[in-house]
Amino acid sequence: MVQLVPFFVFLACLFLVYAIYLITSRQTEAKRALLKERLADAIRASIHSQDAEVQLVRQELLSEIPWVNQVLMGVRVTTQFKKYIDQAAAEITLMRLVLFSLTAGVLAFLAVSMVSTSYLLMFFFAILATSVPTLHILAKRRKGLNKFLQLLPDALDLMSRGLSAGHAFTEALQMVATEMPEPISGEFRKTYEEQNLGLSLKLALENLVERVPLLDLRMCVTAVMIQRETGGNLSELLEKVAHTIRERFRIMEDLKTMTLSSRWSAWLLCALPIFLAVYVTVMNPGYMDVMWRDPRGHWLLATAAIMQILGVLMVQKIMRIRI
Repeated sequence: MVQLVPFFVFLACLFLVYAIYLITSRQTEAKRALLKERLADAIRASIHSQDAEVQLVRQELLSEIPWVNQVLMGVRVTTQFKKYIDQAAAEITLMRLVLFSLTAGVLAFLAVSMVSTSYLLMFFFAILATSVPTLHILAKRRKGLNKFLQLLPDALDLMSRGLSAGHAFTEALQMVATEMPEPISGEFRKTYEEQNLGLSLKLALENLVERVPLLDLRMCVTAVMIQRETGGNLSELLEKVAHTIRERFRIMEDLKTMTLSSRWSAWLLCALPIFLAVYVTVMNPGYMDVMWRDPRGHWLLATAAIMQILGVLMVQKIMRIRI
């Protein structure tokens, strides 16, 4: 119990520092909310009044601290990861994500140091905990992009029906923004608002493709741009693109069904070493005691973990079929 006192003191100091940080950044959050509300009012007013002069400024905030934000804006990796955060629809700045990751790593390092003296295990769990927030952002981004792709054929059909009914292309964008669910409605709403505030339709659609990096969406936007230059039936074009995307989904589902047993066999083989290690440790602790307590056993476990991770990545690469 005496050994846990420094750990609890560290936790208390950590939460105190975080509370101070939240209090000091409250004013920045209030200013940002006020600016967002004023911009929304200006956009709503511009829809009804063409004489209103509105200027749209996109602010890419990486940190609430001005000088840190200026430094991060000059690094290409940080701006690229900021796009990942935006695509994941996460209400967090890049600096906060980095601080949360480092905090999780330090806490995992201290927690393991209370029960083991192996620096290898400490750094392993610290790196694992540090990567958890980033992995969460990437998983949320992938989930959002997949949901957008699933809704894209329905959105194209809605635009096709709107064009067949005599609406303009921009009005078809507004129909998707108002009638489709998130996340596709939000992205199309941004595109509609950009062209409504003076940006050309080509640049607005290019910004849409940049925000949502999907090959199907890029194919659709390219087809629309070619049609606007060469002419043709845009409604029929959008309907064919939606049919093509649906057919690709059907082929992917058929492949998943045919390879179900093989994929389960691969994941069982990946999980078998971990299951055996835990089972032998529980049934015969003395047999695995050398692996857990001896430093040479720690290196063997680390090597096995690296090989296991490489095996899982290789299995994922084999099972990833692109259509």
